[in-house]
Amino acid sequence: MIKMYNTKELNTMLLEAFPELKERFEDETSWDDGIDTGSYVVYEDIFMPYVAQAFVDNDQESINRVMQFVEKLASNDDVDAKNLIGISIIDNVRMYDFEERFASIMGPNSRALYDAWENN
Repeated sequence: MIKMYNTKELNTMLLEAFPELKERFEDETSWDDGIDTGSYVVYEDIFMPYVAQAFVDNDQESINRVMQFVEKLASNDDVDAKNLIGISIIDNVRMYDFEERFASIMGPNSRALYDAWENN
């Protein structure tokens, strides 16, 4: 059976994997729906700045955690989770100068998604 994630679950997964984002998450979503704020917004506005800073700082521990998290999401057959990765992560990574490095260290599932997304 395929696990389908809802917005709340996707946001909770992010905050569990990156508890250091909790304060920013609360600041950014308190005016909205809190934990039920749209995942696309949360991942683009809260997670991607964290990812970018990890690459800028060459923070290998954070980079490894990011890549493991993206791989975990990509390993599921949930179409919404894969679209979330494509729109909120892959499309945004392309705007940064670390795209090649990001792509080169992806796990097999996230890399397959990256390649498929690139061809769309």
